[in-house]
Amino acid sequence: MKEWTQSERYRIYTEADKAELEALHESILNSRWRTDYHIQPLTGLLNDPNGFCWFKGKWHLFYQWFPYGAVHGMKHWYHVTSEDLVHWKNEGLALKPDLLFDNYGCYSGSALVQDDRVYLAYTGNSKDFDLTRHPYQLLACMDHAGRITKYGRPLISPQKGYTEHQRDPKIFEYKGKYYILLGAQNEEEKGVLLLFESNQIEEGWQLLGEVKVRGYENFGFMCECPDIEKIGDKWLLLFSPQGIEKESGRFEQKFNNIYMTGDFDPEHLEFIPDAPYEELDCGFDFYAAQCAAQSQFENAAVLSGWFGCGGYAYPPTDEEGWSGLLTLPRILSIENGKLIQRPAPALAEMKKEILFEAKDGTIVNDRLHGLMPVSAVIHLENPNLQLFELSLFSKNGKRGFEISYDRNTRVLTVDRSLMANQVNAEYGTVRKVRLDEGLSVLDVYVDHSTVEIFANEGEKVISARVFPEADEKIIRMGGRDINLSIYRAEKTNDDSLII
Repeated sequence: MKEWTQSERYRIYTEADKAELEALHESILNSRWRTDYHIQPLTGLLNDPNGFCWFKGKWHLFYQWFPYGAVHGMKHWYHVTSEDLVHWKNEGLALKPDLLFDNYGCYSGSALVQDDRVYLAYTGNSKDFDLTRHPYQLLACMDHAGRITKYGRPLISPQKGYTEHQRDPKIFEYKGKYYILLGAQNEEEKGVLLLFESNQIEEGWQLLGEVKVRGYENFGFMCECPDIEKIGDKWLLLFSPQGIEKESGRFEQKFNNIYMTGDFDPEHLEFIPDAPYEELDCGFDFYAAQCAAQSQFENAAVLSGWFGCGGYAYPPTDEEGWSGLLTLPRILSIENGKLIQRPAPALAEMKKEILFEAKDGTIVNDRLHGLMPVSAVIHLENPNLQLFELSLFSKNGKRGFEISYDRNTRVLTVDRSLMANQVNAEYGTVRKVRLDEGLSVLDVYVDHSTVEIFANEGEKVISARVFPEADEKIIRMGGRDINLSIYRAEKTNDDSLII
């Protein structure tokens, strides 16, 4: 692996770099692990989703981008759009770190749509000559033509009583006032959530204080990427705490994304959860989720997440010079007191010709002949299922990436321990998820180097990166009375080089 110097990590894109990025882009296009229907970087590294919103008939989504390699270097924002959350178009570089207040990176942030424009609140990572960090919360504005202009002064300067870790502003409006929810670390090195208020977007921001979550005193050593959404008459609070303890098969990632539903009282700086916090995703690779500023889905939120995690390495693609994806967009609702996460509706249209079909355990259509499609949508439906096994990317008759379910225990198990390319195995290679009412429906989205599993139409979601070698090409299945369909998936992402 390449060793990166400080100066190499902290390059800012200029027009003179275009030929270099064209060569980098060309070198990764034929990677076996490039995807068909996930947002992926043109070059280099992608991490957090940013500025997600619906504006002027399109979904706008930005991602953290270091253009030059698979490392966390100088962060830019890259812009993609979609009309349906499935077919994505590359729009080009959106933000680059060219101010004193963001001279070491345009870090994560969110969007607020108002007055025929999109306001983008983000963290400017600023460092002085001795590399001391000073975090500023900054504002940019996108007009109806997609032109983005930065404001010249910070909305919020570094707050006293907290360390240099103050970042990821969530900007929103509530009852005629504007708020920013900010992740931070206090001087005791504990993760906290700060709430700011203003009567105007562009100025006047004042710290109200720390948002307390009733029943909790500790959220690790840092809270990143906070988000808060109103869904019906309930609030959804989600964020990424760093340093919470693993407990009985849950929260096994290095860093986790959690959520709570409940009531929010900004006046008294309190969130009152209905139940203990839960994992937003029960899989191996999920972090920094963000909900869109949107009005398209009523009584729902629309979410995207980083298909990865801070501190993780993905050698198969890192060695090719690129890293990172975004997860499939999810529509979030609260039903019977539970958070439900469904794939975006238009993903159903992505299913093309059927490659395999079994009804009541009998194969009625088989165009696969045991060969694993690298891009597919798999649908299982059988409320009477006793035991089920599905091995993707297996080799020589052995298990590959295995999904199994036992009705006696109501446990869905996902095991990637036998894949040739092991990634971040120190954080576990098996996930077990209990389904309260058992398994009735399973939808599995496979895309070259990803597997996303939606159990019971979004009761639980399990996301995993997987890097099959050329000889890991067999699909195996077992179980009585299976109703199983496998479809070829349409290519919906844009791999054109737009800078």
